[in-house]
Amino acid sequence: MDITLWIFVLVLAAYVIVAAGLTRFIRNSADFYVMGERGSTVLITGTLAATFLSAVTLMGIAGISYSEGPLVIGALGSFGAWLGTLVAVVWIGRKMKAMECRTMMDFFDRRFNNKWVSVVALILMVIGLLGYGIIQLIGAGLVLAEIIDVPFPVIIVAFTAALMVFCSLSGMYGVVYTDTMMFFTLLAIAFVISPMLIDQAGLENLRGLGERLPGYWTLAGADDRSLGWSISQFLVWILFFACTPALVSRVFPAKNDFVILKVAIVGVFFAPAMQLMVYLAAGAMQVIQPGIEPADRAMIVGFMDHTNPVLAGVGLAGLMASIMSTASTLFVLTGFALARDLYEKLFEKRLSEKRSVLAGRISQIVVSLIVCVIAIARPAGIYWISIYAGSIFAVAWLPTIVAAMTWRRANATAALACMLVGSISFIVFGELERHDVISYPAGIDNLMIAFVLGTATLVALCYACRPSSYELARYEEMKGQRMAEITIGRFLDSDASGATLIREYRRVWWVMAAMLVIAFGLWGFFFVRLGL
Repeated sequence: MDITLWIFVLVLAAYVIVAAGLTRFIRNSADFYVMGERGSTVLITGTLAATFLSAVTLMGIAGISYSEGPLVIGALGSFGAWLGTLVAVVWIGRKMKAMECRTMMDFFDRRFNNKWVSVVALILMVIGLLGYGIIQLIGAGLVLAEIIDVPFPVIIVAFTAALMVFCSLSGMYGVVYTDTMMFFTLLAIAFVISPMLIDQAGLENLRGLGERLPGYWTLAGADDRSLGWSISQFLVWILFFACTPALVSRVFPAKNDFVILKVAIVGVFFAPAMQLMVYLAAGAMQVIQPGIEPADRAMIVGFMDHTNPVLAGVGLAGLMASIMSTASTLFVLTGFALARDLYEKLFEKRLSEKRSVLAGRISQIVVSLIVCVIAIARPAGIYWISIYAGSIFAVAWLPTIVAAMTWRRANATAALACMLVGSISFIVFGELERHDVISYPAGIDNLMIAFVLGTATLVALCYACRPSSYELARYEEMKGQRMAEITIGRFLDSDASGATLIREYRRVWWVMAAMLVIAFGLWGFFFVRLGL
């Protein structure tokens, strides 16, 4: 246990030291908010995959895999998340980057130029990001407090202090570099510790769980969930991941379009591949040690009781990484929004480069302190905020963003109404169901209802209200802004022969071919060996 505690301390210290060292690269607001658009393929892949793999993967969904089976969410839910991430990176993120957005709020500002559209979008983002981030700190802090025998408030303060350093001092530089460090820790869990647990259980015994727990290797799972529920999970994760700021914003620091495309191939392969290994390892724990309660602790028990102390420390570091990578992204984006978007919009005052960086740092400290206080208080209501967090982006932001990017008639009135109707109806219908006032048919939930209502409102008002001259002009300008053309122009400016451009283009195809071969091999192996 001493080794585990030391690893806990050293990992936190490493993140803080690296982030503090990166402060010297912050010379202007572009460095602070998008690391000067210098992100390489390795860095952007690392931050994307680490953000994708939150504590929900290692605890919540791993717990469902342990108790009900790896396919319940792993097959359709994770596949939906994968497709949603592709949309976020390849389409929405690239389009916003071509518009020179530093945050997602820049998109709303530039597309509609309407104060209330921007303010409502920002409020929804702050609620969503903070809710999702705080609940991760609370849940993981409780588990860690039990494992390393350190009081819960001390752990939360330690996490908050570390987050404060690498968010406020080095901005996006700190987040991207520390995320990449965390990504390699998570790789160790997925491809070192998880295979060890699977090997301890044995693939034959793992496959035999279907006899002891009927339905374990089906989409319905051991609890015999309806197919409609599984399909709803597939849709929910697509809608959530497609426009969540935590993933879309990963594109903004990228050097060029070739980096984005390679990240879409490599990062979006690694994330579900790592999930696959974790979910199978959680299933292996059902063989090794059945009866773990609560099931969310399955992987933690695997780290602590079925590996040596060093690997237990690595597993604990991975759990911290899954918390901090997601939390740091959420909190830094919230701080950016408060500093750049809310302040400048409400007070209609443009900040200078120096003041923009200062405001960003101050807002990060404020956000960190608020998060720390709420997490230590552990309010019961925060659980429901976390439930709403991701879904609000799906029902309020996604229809608005898609319409704004693809439809000439999209206007500020329609966008504002869509966000309000989508978010409010989601909360109202969710609360009515939670209090048993109404119930929905199998496979239908309040997210789907809210998404339909918000989208219908958007379409109706796009036809009822005419876009302003600014909105029409901005739409036409936006259509001509393509990340591929921007990148091609930059490469030809530096090498008129086009040789560098052709070389980068071929690398993208080689990377895609390699990832396809590895993916078919990995998934094919487990499907054959497990008899799926």
